[in-house]
Amino acid sequence: MQGGGGRGGAAAAAATAATQQHRELLERYELVRVRGRGTFADVWEARHRRTGHSVAVKILRLAAGVPIRKMEREIAVMRLLNHPHIIRFYEAIAGGDGEHVYIVMELAPQGQLYDYVTQLGRLREDEACRIFQQIISGAEYCHHNMVVHRDLKLENILMDSEMNVKIVDFGFSKFFRHNKVLSASCGSREYAAPELHAGIKYVGPPVDVWSLGVILYILLCGRLPFDSSDVSELLRIIKRAEFNIPAYVPDDARDLISSMLIVRPDKRLTITEVRTHRWLQCSIPRYLAMPPLNARTQITKIDGETVEKVVRHGFDKRYLVESLENGVENEATVAYNLILSKQIDAATRYLWTIDVYQEAGQSTTTGEAEAIGNSAEGQPVAVVVAGETNEGDESNGWALGGVEFHECPRQAMRIIAAALREIGVIYVHDDDQGRYGKLLCARFTGTVSSAGVRRIIRSYLTATDAPSSSYSAAAGASNDDVLESLSAAVFFEIQLYKSAGEGNCLMDLKRLSGPQLQYLNICSELSSKLRAIN
Repeated sequence: MQGGGGRGGAAAAAATAATQQHRELLERYELVRVRGRGTFADVWEARHRRTGHSVAVKILRLAAGVPIRKMEREIAVMRLLNHPHIIRFYEAIAGGDGEHVYIVMELAPQGQLYDYVTQLGRLREDEACRIFQQIISGAEYCHHNMVVHRDLKLENILMDSEMNVKIVDFGFSKFFRHNKVLSASCGSREYAAPELHAGIKYVGPPVDVWSLGVILYILLCGRLPFDSSDVSELLRIIKRAEFNIPAYVPDDARDLISSMLIVRPDKRLTITEVRTHRWLQCSIPRYLAMPPLNARTQITKIDGETVEKVVRHGFDKRYLVESLENGVENEATVAYNLILSKQIDAATRYLWTIDVYQEAGQSTTTGEAEAIGNSAEGQPVAVVVAGETNEGDESNGWALGGVEFHECPRQAMRIIAAALREIGVIYVHDDDQGRYGKLLCARFTGTVSSAGVRRIIRSYLTATDAPSSSYSAAAGASNDDVLESLSAAVFFEIQLYKSAGEGNCLMDLKRLSGPQLQYLNICSELSSKLRAIN
């Protein structure tokens, strides 16, 4: 974790030793000082050589026995998540010696929330509310994107230069499914839910809600709700949820804490119910009042001024813009994100993302039954395969037209399938809709076997738990590796409908999950290819 570090001669000696060892890292970053040490990793404050901006670098020592799967999962989760109150991931670098991995992330210079609360004793109600609003927003974003943290505590919440919180340390995090239970016991004893101490299988999100209840109690009371020097006694009171709330805690806050620290997981508030609790509604910023976004479909505007600044550091403009549009992680995009983070605060960048959804005609109202991430899924892109679109109808969002089919639906679907193959899209027929009724499609980056992709798509067809994205369903039906490694995939479906015109067909495309810009590119390529074939 990021924290305080040593100074003077000891830091200089450590920096000299690091210089001789971490060549791949030091080509891009200058190590400044140690901010924290652990069994498997050290965290350094560092300076990005080309931009001069400060970052934190977590140096993982593979030789120390760091669990490889845990490390890979931590990187996958951090790479996926993009929220103002989750520490920002910039890049991961593999050491040439095969013994180190470097995770480069946002620097939170004010250190741990634990130190801040310890110094003050307990927080004023308004400040506790502000901080907890931010923590809950980050945690709900994780849960919405099928990630459970499993080690939420004050030590894993850092403060940036503006005293805003950043959730860190995703080493115990896990991708989850709503119909699957977990079994690993992890986290810190005083923050862990009763079901973790009982050693039974559990559902992921409620264990985070319990830990968040402990955090809120500490913010308002300045001490742990469950505390004993005797481990057996500590476990007993946690399993029975025996705690007292001081009389000075306001009634609404008291109600919230009591509703989170409930022994039965199914009786605890959900993370969304916590966010919408009346105690947290006072002076809530707009970006925190919004339901969470889907990390796999987030779109953020590219800032032209920042692009120009990156170009002045020696990067090619076209290469940078294309990399940003396609979600590629490289030295140019790292420089862009570093410069952007210094120019524009995280909350504003998040609002940019929300505004893009609004401009695309996707709902962001809090009164909707579905969160914004779900409303972003499944937005149809109408492609008129015969005739013209109704320009006055905005319900379908982005439309492509001008390709006319005079063939029967069977032949029309054959033409569509041929076009999909030519643009590198893999598909399977949805047999429930009839062989010529619907295609389930996917396009992946990197090298993935056609058979493997078809298995993933078919697992989507048989998924029954209706998670927040079909991609999560497909991946979860296979294994964690799929979910962690294929987040750049675009899943969509194509269905033919008979239109009003005689002999004409209407082809409807609906994105199921994946980066929206890449999806729109696929739509454009498919439209062009259909015109060429037909």
